[in-house]
Amino acid sequence: MSETLTGDLDVMRFEHNEQDVTCCLERLCCGNTKLIMGADEVELNTMTCCGICNSKKRGPYGELGTVDTVDICCFKGFSAGSLMPTEGQSQCTGCGCEGDKVNDIVTELKKRQAFRGDRAKTRMAEATIKSLNELNTKVDMIMEHLSLKIPEKTSPASDEMAQCRYCTDGCFT
Repeated sequence: MSETLTGDLDVMRFEHNEQDVTCCLERLCCGNTKLIMGADEVELNTMTCCGICNSKKRGPYGELGTVDTVDICCFKGFSAGSLMPTEGQSQCTGCGCEGDKVNDIVTELKKRQAFRGDRAKTRMAEATIKSLNELNTKVDMIMEHLSLKIPEKTSPASDEMAQCRYCTDGCFT
């Protein structure tokens, strides 16, 4: 569950991470389940009956939905919204008493979800706007220092036909 932080907190790169999340009951049917966490998406591969029945669910972290730990009787597991084969289903791991492993998986999925989902896109858009505002201020300061006239800021036209700001004879672009 390692990651590399580059530059600022809005850009986080995640390494490929595979977890065996096979439940002991699946093993009785000669099956296994793997959770594969990639840089931008997660995949749950399930194989049962010696490879006769296979299931593969893949999706981006931003579309995962709710990620939580689940207690079913004495079994510990996790649910990850759209990643599960059916709604409301969960995945138990090992013999069901691997609470620490389940907590690590849920924590990692939530972390990746936070840096790849809608919240991350909003943070990145806000950082971009802030950066552009700083750049505009610097350009204005340079122009003022060079005694260049700062052009007036124009508001976007309300209709599709906008007069060219360079022409005075009424041409439209």
